[in-house]
Amino acid sequence: MMSKFLFVIITASAFFIYHTTSHAHEIELGGITIKHPMIPIFGSKMKTAVGYFTIVNKTNEADELITIKTNFANAMIHKSKIDDNGLATMEHIEKVLIPSNSSVVFEQESLHIMFTALKEPLEEYMDKKVTLVFKKLGNIEVEFQVEKASSMKMNNHKDH
Repeated sequence: MMSKFLFVIITASAFFIYHTTSHAHEIELGGITIKHPMIPIFGSKMKTAVGYFTIVNKTNEADELITIKTNFANAMIHKSKIDDNGLATMEHIEKVLIPSNSSVVFEQESLHIMFTALKEPLEEYMDKKVTLVFKKLGNIEVEFQVEKASSMKMNNHKDH
């Protein structure tokens, strides 16, 4: 009887921890939600890194992401483009329009945050503070989780 009770307690605790952790990786402020902010790493000797996340605008007004601030690196918004030969190029973007009642995804081979001149090696499970600055909403401080990039392709950022 005791072992069955203990099993139920452990299972319920694991369920609670899993679900509260998964929701903790989402930030909402003023109708803007930032989902799963992460920095994939391919090794400890990286000199640059990228940031991926989704911005959801639940308001009836568009906003613009105008800059990125952080203390652990230089940060800027980039957009990747793949040419006809499969070669990735990147373009610096001054701002990103976040239309009303829609979302914008920062992902591989698309929009992303480029972190350069890293001040320290990034390690898995680290959280790095990044401030996203919006034209109307203002600043949202977000914890980007550093994650091992086992399933991602590295070829798009090998030159950074």
